[in-house]
Amino acid sequence: MPYRQLDHTADLCFEVTAASFAELLAEALRAMMAWTGPEWTDVRVERPFRVEAPDRTALLVDLLNEALALSQIHREAYDAISIRAIGDEFVDGVFFGRAISGARDEIKAVTYHGATVEERADGSWVAILLMDI
Repeated sequence: MPYRQLDHTADLCFEVTAASFAELLAEALRAMMAWTGPEWTDVRVERPFRVEAPDRTALLVDLLNEALALSQIHREAYDAISIRAIGDEFVDGVFFGRAISGARDEIKAVTYHGATVEERADGSWVAILLMDI
């Protein structure tokens, strides 16, 4: 399983694992959006993005917050991502998803507090993410 919810006193906490940093971004997006329980419509959407940050942890947090903001502005939820270009301090791509009519739960923000991203010795990646709900 690429992600699992961890126990946390007040917030939502996920551990996400993947074979690469790009896959880690995609799995974290799926975990976050799945938790909200979107009420999908049949209208498919594509939403381009570019996020820049000083390091990979901030990049993941900022990417997820960008997805949250776009989701709320446009009443959409995203279940996939296509990455056109990626580096240590930027990611450029497209969110794919559908318009929604509502959601079961809401995430206010992904926080920097407690967030970690690291590459393991075997080349896989793991992230811990806290989300304000």
